[in-house]
This record gives sequence, structure tokens and C-alpha cells, in this order.
Amino acid sequence: MKKYEFTATTAKSDIIIGLIFPMVIMIPILAIQLAVFYLKLNNLVKAYPIFLFLLVLVFFGGGFLLIRKIQERLVKDYIVELYGKNIRILENEEEIISGVVSFCEIKNKKYNVGGRVLSVDIYTDTDEIKFRTRLKEYKKITGVSTRNPFGTSKLSDLETLLSLGRKIQNITEE
Repeated sequence: MKKYEFTATTAKSDIIIGLIFPMVIMIPILAIQLAVFYLKLNNLVKAYPIFLFLLVLVFFGGGFLLIRKIQERLVKDYIVELYGKNIRILENEEEIISGVVSFCEIKNKKYNVGGRVLSVDIYTDTDEIKFRTRLKEYKKITGVSTRNPFGTSKLSDLETLLSLGRKIQNITEE
């Protein structure tokens, strides 16, 4: 038996994050525009432009905190146990998938700047699960580490998931 532990999101969680991020940015802008228009605050905004700046800053700060909290809830710890061709996947200590592995697909994307994204799609006889990992930090061309706002995992999680995917591909090819 081989055991793999890593932190990742699923494809559904990735879609949720992708939809919420633009909404949290655009809804405050729309709300401010509507408030200025319908409450006739044009004179106030022209007289005190710092008021508008602070309002936008507070909305964006709150929006990014909300995004961070949602992302923390969507990123989960997974344990995958391989017994030959049989697989058992646990999400936060609860079994979500078990069965015989039928297929595995790996998509490993490396960007020029250093950011990496890994997708491992595992198919069993009855179910499927699609793991997604993005590095939380990556190095720029200049060598400086930068935080990735969409990042979900560390480099060790990415390497563990990649080795899991390769092991499953080797098992299914035999």
C-alpha cells in the first residue's frame, strides 16, 4: 500500500473561486456608482475625493478578506491510498471515492515566470475526481518570491500529487 497526503482543490472548487473573484471586485464598484447616482452624492464626492478613495479601499479590502476565507474553506486535505489497482480517497478524514482505477490524466503547466499549475484527473469504475493545485508562491524572473492570489498549495503538495498521478498512470498501463 502506498499513501499520499496533499492539499488541493477540486475542479468544482476551482470554478467557484474563478466566479467569486470577479464578483467580489465588481459588485463594490457597482454599489458605489449606484449609491453616488441615486443618493445624489456627486457634490460630496467632488468636495471630498478622499471619502470616495477610502470607501473603495474598504470595499476592496473586505472583498479580498472574503475571497481568502472562501478559498480557505474550498482547499482541503486529501489522503490517497493505493492498493495495487484499488484506490481509496479521503477528504478531511472522510472517504469520498474508492474502487478500481481505470484512467488517470495529468496536466502539468509551467509558466515562463515560474508559476505552476497541476491538474490530475483520476477515474475509477464508478466515480471521478479532478484535483487542482497552484503554487502559493513563485519566483519572478528577477528571482524575487511573489505570492499567488489564486495559490492553493505548496511545492511539496504539487510534487506529491504529480508522483501520485504518475504512479496511477504506470499502474493503468500495465
